[in-house]
Amino acid sequence: MNVWFAIPSKRPAPEADATLALWRERGYRIAVFRDAGDEPLVQAHAAVIGAYSGYANAVNTLAAEILARDPQAAWIVTGGDDTEPDPAHTAEEIGAQCSTHFYSAIECAYPPSRPSWAYSIVGREGGSGENAPSWKAWSTFGVMQPTGDPFAGRQIERICGSPWMGREFCARVNGGSGPLWHEYVHMFVDEELQEVAVKLGVLWQRRDLTHKHNHFTREGDAASWAKGNREMPQFLREANSPEHWRRFSALFQARKAAGFPGHEPVPARVAA
Repeated sequence: MNVWFAIPSKRPAPEADATLALWRERGYRIAVFRDAGDEPLVQAHAAVIGAYSGYANAVNTLAAEILARDPQAAWIVTGGDDTEPDPAHTAEEIGAQCSTHFYSAIECAYPPSRPSWAYSIVGREGGSGENAPSWKAWSTFGVMQPTGDPFAGRQIERICGSPWMGREFCARVNGGSGPLWHEYVHMFVDEELQEVAVKLGVLWQRRDLTHKHNHFTREGDAASWAKGNREMPQFLREANSPEHWRRFSALFQARKAAGFPGHEPVPARVAA
């Protein structure tokens, strides 16, 4: 099982690499989307260089690249280059927990007849022989969000700001076009992801896990960007503008009222 941390990154290479090193230490593979001309990141296992057209499209592009190149990729985590991994658990430990949880969740939520989208490829890990481990069924159609970070009044409990997204979820949701709805440039993409995961019955929130978000507004945190400088990074100014907020709030509210059209997963294969 491989777990990937896949993000667009605009920070200077030394700042971004310092964060990405934390993910590598915990066993994650790293994929980044960078603008042409930006300094490469030495911590990345894979990189896509292109014209940035928004967070959703960048993550979807990375997810498609990961699924195509790595058949062992079971989970894709996203967030930002100011987000840290859970410090107490490895990528493989959390990934195994997620795979087991979502198999059980689907089995429990939809007996005895599940809707067609609920079927995920089911893997069984184990072996043969007298000392072989027990066979264990697992699924990767799900979204898990660590919610242990209390930042901003536990805002992370109402959005999927740094989610674990399973291979099957990434491959099948939104008509197979990627895990994030493509129309969002920055704001509200994480809120729609949470609403859709809830709608499909595959959201798992875990307060026992923490992805610390070193946001530029976070106070008293010496590890935040630029060693405590609270000024908004230039590359985030448009995304945090009132105009951006109004535009994408309107998009989100319209899509929510309509039931998030287009979110439906493509039909799944069923393992033999």
